[in-house]
Amino acid sequence: MKTEIKEKIERYVMYNSFQERKKRDLIRYKKEISRLHDMEIDAINMEYINMKSEYEHKKNVFAVFMLSILISALMGVWKYFYIFMEKTIQFNASYQGSETESAKVAFILSVIIVAFFTIMFLLILITYMKRMRQLYKNLMMLEEERDRRKS
Repeated sequence: MKTEIKEKIERYVMYNSFQERKKRDLIRYKKEISRLHDMEIDAINMEYINMKSEYEHKKNVFAVFMLSILISALMGVWKYFYIFMEKTIQFNASYQGSETESAKVAFILSVIIVAFFTIMFLLILITYMKRMRQLYKNLMMLEEERDRRKS
């Protein structure tokens, strides 16, 4: 029983190790090169053009996305969270009289909202960057196969 658990843990650790990831990457690379090698040159050219246009499109969308985030940060979008907190405190103070409790609630709510948007932004950014990286790797493999066939 203990050896089975130990083996499972060891396999899990090894699965995430650098060497194992490199082995898996090499296997995927060989499969993809084999698939490309079996394709006709016209199919490779079509796939290259489609992938290149998709990559360039994603790169442009990413640039616009980052530019819009930068502009929103420079324009002071975050000040609306502070205005929201101020209005909440004023509202609760005028109706309930407990300013400290309403300040705590408004602050916690604002922190949750800011954290949510920040985490969502980071998750979108990470997945988008991973997809762009994978597209670029595939594009390089296509270029490699095209160059190999030209010579």
